[in-house]
Amino acid sequence: MVNYWYSHMSKSSLRLIVAGILLITSILLVMPEFSCRASISQNQQPVEISSVLGPLPPINPAGAIVEITLKNVSAEPIISLTANLEANGSFEFVFDVTPSNPLLPNKSTSSRLTLIGGGFNTDLSYPLTINAILQNGARFVYTNQVKIIEPPLNK
Repeated sequence: MVNYWYSHMSKSSLRLIVAGILLITSILLVMPEFSCRASISQNQQPVEISSVLGPLPPINPAGAIVEITLKNVSAEPIISLTANLEANGSFEFVFDVTPSNPLLPNKSTSSRLTLIGGGFNTDLSYPLTINAILQNGARFVYTNQVKIIEPPLNK
């Protein structure tokens, strides 16, 4: 089928198709937002995990209160940020980060959540999945292992 199509195609049509492919490829390589999106989502972690603390006071019999603090280590403001902690259940931490209230570079934000029905051991590591959108539209999701550290006040 391909041989039939190729043999019946004019040389000028083939040249136009090749020129179009080359044009699209060169545009994708030159435009910074496309290369930025690929490099951020594959090679960088624009959010640093500053701390994961728990249990925090007041002590809640239904579940421990945990606080996650994240820092924007990218050069771009973050306009959406959540973190999902897997600690004997799945718990989504939603941070107060929006297009009208972005997390600026080198700034931190925290979120607290009561892990109702969840439990954790300060000697174990748990997966924390970070999901965010940068102001330039780049999206990223990655998972790091974290330990939940007891705050100094509780010791």
